[in-house]
Amino acid sequence: MATQDSTARGQAETRAARAQMQAEMAAQAWADLASAERTRDDNTARLKALRLAREAEAEAVVAAKPAPKARAKKATVKARATA
Repeated sequence: MATQDSTARGQAETRAARAQMQAEMAAQAWADLASAERTRDDNTARLKALRLAREAEAEAVVAAKPAPKARAKKATVKARATA
C-alpha cells in the first residue's frame, strides 16, 4: 500500500509539474504573439507615414508647376471650307 501511495503522489507531482510547464509555455507564447503584433503595428504605422509623406510631396510638386497655357484653337477644316 505504501508503494501505491508513493506512486500516486509521484504521478500527481508529475501532472502538476507538466501543468506548470504548460502554463509557462502558454504565457511565453502569448508574450511572443503580443510582441509580434506590436512589431507589425509599428511597421504598418511607419509605412503609412512614409506613404502619406510621399503623396504630400507629389501633390506639392504638382501644385508648384505652372498651369499649362491654353493654346489658341486652329480653324477647323469646315470653317476653312465655308470661308
